[in-house]
Amino acid sequence: MYAYGKAKKISKHIMKISKTTSEVRGINNIPEGPCLFVANHQAIVDAFLMVGYIDKPFGFIAKKEIEKIPLVRSWLRDMNTVFMDREDVRESIKSINIGIETLKRGYSMAIFPEGTRSLKSEMGDFKKGSMKLALKAGVPVVPITIDGTYKVLEVGRKVSGHTVTMVVHKPIYVNKLTKEEQSNLSDTVHQIIEDELIIIRQ
Repeated sequence: MYAYGKAKKISKHIMKISKTTSEVRGINNIPEGPCLFVANHQAIVDAFLMVGYIDKPFGFIAKKEIEKIPLVRSWLRDMNTVFMDREDVRESIKSINIGIETLKRGYSMAIFPEGTRSLKSEMGDFKKGSMKLALKAGVPVVPITIDGTYKVLEVGRKVSGHTVTMVVHKPIYVNKLTKEEQSNLSDTVHQIIEDELIIIRQ
């Protein structure tokens, strides 16, 4: 896909000029076919890190405010990104439904269920309903742990020369889960990501 290839080049360039060293593990865990990438959200750089190192084309479920950023807006749109107005419940549901249909068409999506950047290593709670994308589309969930990105371009004066980590975990096949496991999926994914953060910080 041309748009994703272009976005990947831009992402790699941003990581390079910020002199960011990226430690990426678990890329081989990405399954064939469409999936929902679910990651914690520390900083804007999270998106560049994911696009730069994940070879499977995907779009984001992104907050509507991102549409105000000219360059980012254009390449996100080309990647089938769905913009969500979090202040409008009806519009949020509509955005989730568009994301579900995108997954059903065979195109992967990514979501940051915390809903906003944490600007630190500690995670926030996941917003309700974020797992509906995978459950209703019947696609696997791929948890992703990201750490260190909040130091790049966001916090403090020294915004370059940092090391960031991205760990892609094994997929969770939602169709193989019991109803109870499906209802607890958000907590399960949160725990997987958080446990890896603890390991990274040790």
